[in-house]
Amino acid sequence: MKSDIINFIRENAKELRNIGGALGLSGGVDSAICAALIAEAMGPSNCLGIIIPALDSNPQDAIDAEIIAKYLGIKTVLHPLNLSEFEFDKRDFEEEVKYLILNMDELLPPQIELPYIMKLRGRMLIVTYYARKNNYFQCETLEKTEWLLGWHDKFGDGVGDIAPIRHLYKTQVYKLAKKFVEEGKLPNLVINRSPGSGNYPLSDYDELGGITIEEVDTILNIVHSSTDLIRKRTNVSAEKIEKIKHLVKISEVKRKVPFLHYREKE
Repeated sequence: MKSDIINFIRENAKELRNIGGALGLSGGVDSAICAALIAEAMGPSNCLGIIIPALDSNPQDAIDAEIIAKYLGIKTVLHPLNLSEFEFDKRDFEEEVKYLILNMDELLPPQIELPYIMKLRGRMLIVTYYARKNNYFQCETLEKTEWLLGWHDKFGDGVGDIAPIRHLYKTQVYKLAKKFVEEGKLPNLVINRSPGSGNYPLSDYDELGGITIEEVDTILNIVHSSTDLIRKRTNVSAEKIEKIKHLVKISEVKRKVPFLHYREKE
């Protein structure tokens, strides 16, 4: 798995004519793994982690990101996110949390989702700036679990020149992270942190009602099977299985955009 991804990064960096890679480094397992893979593929000096805290970010995230970068020996840039001209920081947490609790199986209305969308797309623009400035590719850090559940913004954290882990479920990402930790290339905090994007007032996984990551990935792997079959394999309630199926269905449009009227022949 690891060597295949490293070769993938090298081959596509060569095709893109880039000498390295840049990514948003959040302190979480997904960005940590992507940084580790880029460092091995292109060399630590050719990997740039951009730390982009927002006003409401947990300060520990930036600290963890620096620790990860130090383990890997990669370069970092601290570039706080400020999109005040878009009213990005004007948020009503009470309204947001209330809506999320009552409507966890629905997409957020555009007006409530706007601050988060601006945060994700703002970070994308910052990463793009540093990537182009250094002739680096822009690395997308999404994995398959959050891609299928729709826990991303199609023009924010879903943007990149290379997507090295989108074929891996979250459990596979943790498994790969554990190998890096055992090799002394990543700190234990990477595999000890609770999963979640940090972009919403509630953890993304809270809305699934206490299902383990292993159960989520098992369900997603056979999500188009009958609920009864999935129950036999996971022991998860039918209600929770249906919720995951619903999330996959309502987020399908994110994975289709842009819509193509026709496909040009090579």
